[in-house]
This record gives sequence, structure tokens and C-alpha cells, in this order.
Amino acid sequence: MFGPFVVAIALGLDFQSSQVEPAIIRDSYGVPMIRANNTAEAYRLMGKAVAEDRLWQMEMSRRNARGQMAEVLGPNYVASDESALAKSYTDDEYRQLISQLPLDIQANWNAYVAGINETIKVRIAANSLPEQYTQFGFEPREWTATDSAAIGVGLARQFGQGGAGEIRNYALIQYLRTRSAVKDKLLEVLDDLAWQNDPRAPVTVSKRDDPTLREPQIFNFTRAESEAQLAALPPTNLLELARGVRTASNEAQELVAEANAVPYKVGSYAIAVSPRRSGTGKPMLLSAPQMGHTTPSIVHEVAVDSPDLKVAGMDVPGIPGVLIGYSPFAAWGFTSGVADLEDIFVSRLTEGDKYMSQGEEKTLEKITFNIKVKGQPDKEFIQYRTTHGPVLLRSNGSKAVYSLQSAFWKREISTIASMNGLYSAKTSSDFTIVAQGMPVSFNLFFATKTGDIGYRYCGLMPLRAKGVDPRMPTLDEKEFQWLGFVSSSNMPRTDNPDSGIITNWNNKPVAWWPNGDTPVWGRIFRNQVLNQAIPEGKLTSFDLEKAAWTIARRETDTSLEFQPWIRRAIQAMPNTEPDRTALDQLAAFDGWNVEGSIGATLYANTVSELRNLMFAPPLGNFTADNLFRQVIQPHVILEALDQKTNVNYIPEGQTALSTVQAAIRSAIALTKKQRSEVIANWGFRPGSIQVPGEDTVPYINRGTYIQITELAGWTFARSVASPGVTETGKNSRDQVPLARSWQFKTMWGWQ
Repeated sequence: MFGPFVVAIALGLDFQSSQVEPAIIRDSYGVPMIRANNTAEAYRLMGKAVAEDRLWQMEMSRRNARGQMAEVLGPNYVASDESALAKSYTDDEYRQLISQLPLDIQANWNAYVAGINETIKVRIAANSLPEQYTQFGFEPREWTATDSAAIGVGLARQFGQGGAGEIRNYALIQYLRTRSAVKDKLLEVLDDLAWQNDPRAPVTVSKRDDPTLREPQIFNFTRAESEAQLAALPPTNLLELARGVRTASNEAQELVAEANAVPYKVGSYAIAVSPRRSGTGKPMLLSAPQMGHTTPSIVHEVAVDSPDLKVAGMDVPGIPGVLIGYSPFAAWGFTSGVADLEDIFVSRLTEGDKYMSQGEEKTLEKITFNIKVKGQPDKEFIQYRTTHGPVLLRSNGSKAVYSLQSAFWKREISTIASMNGLYSAKTSSDFTIVAQGMPVSFNLFFATKTGDIGYRYCGLMPLRAKGVDPRMPTLDEKEFQWLGFVSSSNMPRTDNPDSGIITNWNNKPVAWWPNGDTPVWGRIFRNQVLNQAIPEGKLTSFDLEKAAWTIARRETDTSLEFQPWIRRAIQAMPNTEPDRTALDQLAAFDGWNVEGSIGATLYANTVSELRNLMFAPPLGNFTADNLFRQVIQPHVILEALDQKTNVNYIPEGQTALSTVQAAIRSAIALTKKQRSEVIANWGFRPGSIQVPGEDTVPYINRGTYIQITELAGWTFARSVASPGVTETGKNSRDQVPLARSWQFKTMWGWQ
């Protein structure tokens, strides 16, 4: 008789497809390795494993995403629920979005959901639910694909949206009208604070590596057209606009997200190294999403091994699949792209719920949500929509409605779905296809086993009509509607640059790319520090580790760009100047924000006092100190010192140098007030990661998850995701020592 191996050869079968016992195997850190016979089975076990590890966190994630926190946590969460529902989809809309996914992806999602529910049933039966369920007096309902979709939409928006700053900018303008020093220079100030394009801004793709043949004209407006747009805007008052700003920013929801270990922070950095810069001659990739530091970690880790799916890396509990990771063929990572993909359209209200859009009278669409409130009657919340999207502000006083138009409206789920293409991607072209399927703004980085590295700027970037100033709300007239989107062939990208390295820390993609409504990219940006942290010559994975270690300890807000001014100012100060020791410490500051550095404290306070001395007198504090710091960015301060702004912000009777000297003296006085007269008490205190029940972990400016992958013959990957994989038990805190000592654990891999 023929044995099974001979039969398999005779029939031309792949012997690797022989059945295995489905299993969840865990390494010493509790990271699950899913062994399965097919993809659907792998997703079922993935759902089962993540529910074993993070069930309460997943409960909070779905409730935060769907506006259902008050139902179990009480009336204090109603504001958060309303914030979530202001731009939410209905259950029917979520189901419709899921139904548009390819059938195989729908099957994977359903399998993932089934795995979660399997664990929920087991944990209920075994009385092993997380203790919070008993504390708040409820049991988990069945998980649904709609829950995963809501979390996925929230994640895509949180890290991939950009724009919608027009209400904030209009509020700024209305505020400036009250400031006598600048009320006749509104657009001059706006140009200073919300510049469109600074060619000096550090970029990801250099001019010589940019393959774009024809730069798309994303915005096209003149000063006269800006003046006309501003004059035509409704006179909405500042209090109403402030309410719209809060709705647009999801302020209440984000505070609740942070408190419940749900994604809330935007950042992330990445480094891709080509074979020509690699010490081993093989490509490397460091990926470090910055999503905040909580207990449990916002992210989870998983590996999958099945005949048709081999992938390992970072997942987000509740979302099927691996978002940042590697396969036998390649490694990939993402950072937030910050492109202006959204606009606020302002429409004139007529009578009742009627408004004018493009010359036609239309009726506001009314979506009613029911908010269940623990211990209190249900509360009704109404979301209004125009043809553009959800209404963020309805001003009855100025008879106007402000609504949000997003390039990715009802397309967010396709971002999560397109990531499935990462698992089989082998070439640059494969990654291009993945990028084209992502409507939200991400920077995608990859390194392949065949030796390529590359970068793709993802997102549907709208082309604005002639005459539209993107910094202000767009008038809802025919001539001002979007003209389409930037073609995928014109989106910033590069493969195997001459430098042999690609870096990004949410910086500008390419020199010609504009800011839009949010002045993010100027002559100062933190990726300058990242680039400086990478040594010349051949690199090892330990050089990438050291770069991550370094930037956590470096001054990144200003990239030390103010130090030449500060040193000149100190040199010009008389020898009789008091506090000479403090001046010497400040002059010697070299950019290392290490614990105990007196110079680091004085430098930060000097820049802060420069902002106050130069901008507060003419502009005020914009009603809040934190908003003032956000609007007056270091780029603007440095431009004002160099007298390159439209408005002169140097105090009357002062020079730039004397202003810096005044800021230094003020910074020293401020430090004395904060820390006492004893200079030994002025040492820098770095931000720290809080770990309940343990000492804090110093230096918070790092990835929530950091993965370093070397694509040699045997793909070798290491990672850290403090505090641990699980919510409770031995694997809930076992990565804290790794984070504290900047070490990494070995990940699962394949030949």
C-alpha cells in the first residue's frame, strides 16, 4: 500500500496543508501564537485570545466608540457619549459598511467575532470575568461585527484624520477682532500663525528622491479671495464657535478614552534602512506608534501561523488583524499623516430645519440616538447632517450651520480591510496597492525580504476649488465644492532612496505639500532630532534601538533652534548680571533633556517666556493658556525673532536680542518661583509612564509599541509593549522591566 506521503506526492498536494491541531500557544511573555489550518480558523482563535487577555478593555473600547459608556458607568459619561455620537454612524450604517467588504474579509471578521463570543461564554460560565463587571454590575453582551467596525472607524479617524480646523481658525479670527493691536491685521496674523507652506520644513522624501512629475494644485487662492471669503462668513459669535471647536476635537471622548486605556494620543515614528546602509546587508525597519501609555497597554500583540496566513505584530483589541508587524516576506509600519482631508462647510439656515446648499433649499437630516444612562432615564441625542456630513455647530444667532465633509466619510472600514493586503505583500508594487486602498492619512513604511525599502503617503486628498482659503470655513456655494482628489500617482512616495534610509515622525511628506487648515509643518519639527540620532555609515538594529533611546531624552519641541539666540543674548549680558551660574547652565544646554539637567529646565522656560513676552500683549491668550501654547508654535516664535513675520511681535522699544534677554531673566524668575531659590532644585523632570503599584518608568516620549525587524534569511524581530499582554496575571506587568531598561523581547518568526 502507498503511504500518505507517497499519495500526497502522486496527487501533487502541498504536504504543508496537512491538518494541525488548532491551538493558542503562548510564549514566556504571554504573547499568543495562533496555530490554525486556515485563515478563518486563525481569526477565530485570534478573537478568542484577545478576549482572554483584554476583555474589559474591549468592553470600554466598543462603548467609547459607540457612545454607550453612560449605560454602565453612569451620568458623568453622558458628555463623552454625546461627543462620540456627534459624528457617529447608525447601527444600520455600520452593517452596510461591513457588507461592502470583500466576502473573505467578512468571513474573517465573523470568525473573529465568534472567537470573542466563545471566550465571553466560557468566562461567564467559569465566573472568571474581569472584576470590573462585578464592580459596575453587568455582564458583557455578545460581541458583534458592528462593535469591531465602530472601534475600527474610531481608530482610523483618531490616527488618520486631518483637517477640520476651520472652526478653530474662525474662532481665532473672531477673538482677534477684540484685540485693538491687530484687529485691522486679521489676515496678516492668520498668515503668521497658519502658514501654508514653508520649504524649509524637514521632509520624508527629498527633492532628488521625489518621483512626482507634476505637483497637484491642492489649494489655489489669493489674498483678495481670502478677504472675500472672510467677509462672506456669517458673524457667528465666539462662544458658539468654541462649542463647535469642542465638538470637532472630540475633547470629552478623548479624556474618557485615556482614562479607560482606549487609543487617545496621536504620534509615531519610523525608520527604514536599506541593504546599502545596513551592517548585515539586509533591510531593517523600526516602527513605533505613539498612542499613549496606559495600564493595560492600548495595544496587544499576536502571531498567526497557518498555511495561508503567517503574520505577527501589533493588534488593537477589538479590531481583527495585525496593524503593524511582519510576515515571511516583509515588515511594515505606520505613522499619522496629518493631511488636510476634511473641510467645514458653512450653510445659511432659512426656516426651521431648512438650509441653503449650492443655491438649493434642503432639509437637515435628523439622526436620533438613544443614550442609556445608569440610574437615570434614557436621554435622546440628535445628530444633524447636511449633504456634506454631520453638523458640528448650529448657530441660530447668525443663521448658519457648520458641517463636516470628510474625504473618508463611510470609507474608514476600507482602511482596516486594505491592511489584509499587507500580509501577502512581497514587492513595492504590492504595498502601493495597499496604500491606494487607504482613504485616511497615514505614512506607510515597508521593508521587503528581497531588499527594498519604501514609503507611501496614504489618503484621499481633496482638490479645493479656486478661491477657497482652506484655513476658514468654506461657503456652501456651487463654485466652492471639491473638485475631486489627488491621484494616487501624485501622492508622495519613494523607494530605495539614495541615502539608504527613510525616517518620519509625522513630519511633512515632501517639500511641495501644503499645511492646509492646520499649521503643522514649519522650519522646526521633531524629526530633525530623530535624524540627528541616527549615526552615519552602516547601521545595526542596535543603532535603531539607540535612536529610540536618544530621542526620548532629547529636546524635540524646538530641536534646539533657539539656542543660538539664547547664547548670543547671554554673551551680550554684563558680567555683573545676577544668577550667573544659571546663565552658564542655560548657555551650556546641549539639547539633552535628561533628569536633573538645570539647563533643560531653563531652556524650556525661556522659550515659554519668549512666547508670553512677544505674543500675549498684542494677541492675548486666546481665552486659555493651553490654547495659546498650541497656536503660538515654536516656528512662529523663531520667525518673529528673525523678523520674518507679517506683524512685528518684538515689544515696542525692544530689539530681538533684548527681548531674548528679557525672556531669560523672566525664565530664571519663573524657575525660582516654581522650584525655590536653590538652583540645585531646578533639575529637569522628564515625563514618566505611570504603572500602578510600581515606580514610574522615566522618559515617556517613546512608542506605545516598538518593533525592530531585520529581514535576513531568518526574519528576526524584537518588540516591547509595556506593561504586558494581559490585563491581569503574571503577564500583565512583565514587560515593565524591559521598558525601564530599554530592552526588547524576541518575537515569533518563520523561515
